[in-house]
Amino acid sequence: MTARRLIVNADDFGLTAGVDQGIARALGAGAVTSVSVMANLADPAAVAALAAAHPDVSLGAHLNLTTGRPLRPAHEVPSLVDAWGEFLPLAVLTRRALAGRVRPAHAARELGAQVAHLASHGIRVDHLDSHEHVHLLPGITAAVVDVARRSNVLRLRCHRPRLFPAGGRRAAAIARYYAAHPRRIVSHAVKRVLAARFRRAGLAGPDGVVSPALLLSPPPTTGPLDAWAAVIRSLPPGTWELVVHPADLDVPRDAQDTARLGELVEPRAAELAALEGPFFRPLLAAHDVTLVSFAAVPSGHLARDVRAAPRAGEAHAGRA
Repeated sequence: MTARRLIVNADDFGLTAGVDQGIARALGAGAVTSVSVMANLADPAAVAALAAAHPDVSLGAHLNLTTGRPLRPAHEVPSLVDAWGEFLPLAVLTRRALAGRVRPAHAARELGAQVAHLASHGIRVDHLDSHEHVHLLPGITAAVVDVARRSNVLRLRCHRPRLFPAGGRRAAAIARYYAAHPRRIVSHAVKRVLAARFRRAGLAGPDGVVSPALLLSPPPTTGPLDAWAAVIRSLPPGTWELVVHPADLDVPRDAQDTARLGELVEPRAAELAALEGPFFRPLLAAHDVTLVSFAAVPSGHLARDVRAAPRAGEAHAGRA
């Protein structure tokens, strides 16, 4: 394939009212092609309305084990919740997963309920990804494969890292990159292993997620548009996913909303401004990059060899 195609996926629908409004505005600007929904937090009527207003947009299940309460009763998923029945924060969940204290059956039970909840409201789920990358944690990877097979949703976000651009003195550039980011040596290696295992398990995805963090020579930036421009100029042939997190910060929010937004507060507003602004779509056109949705990725197939599924004890992949 010589064509360059880009999925722009907005994560976190359902996280807060401001996030939902920001995603709706980015969709209205024609800059977002796919949306990932937090089934345990989102209002199904709002998701259905979003789908009706934008029938060409792909909807994914943003599998969530770190924010809010599970859909299943807490006593059915005890390794995932605290004493009050709330999901554990990511740091606590990660420590528990690395210690082998997350039960894959509990994860499969809750994540399956999240996908089924969306489907029960007539929402077609085209793909799976996860909030805070929890599907890469030990004890959860196998559960995600099980849920994907049972729900027949066989597209999954691909975290296989690809450093770009190619060409030139690439080996030297890669060496400099990992010298500057040594912790990514392990996280990228694990992500490649997991991507291969997911593929062998019958799950399909884009060629990878693109991010300014994967540029071998990231330029100085003054905001998300500059960062995305550097990515788009260097985009290799294939189908890639750009993950965005827009939010309308003018929508009133309470303390819980602010806590859920975490570190991504002002950056969410900056991303919305860039997606709604007059330069994002022309930037894509200038570099012959075609916007597509997740539905453009050929769906996977049910692998016969279930032993190829990721094991419950896979190492945590970390962040890019």
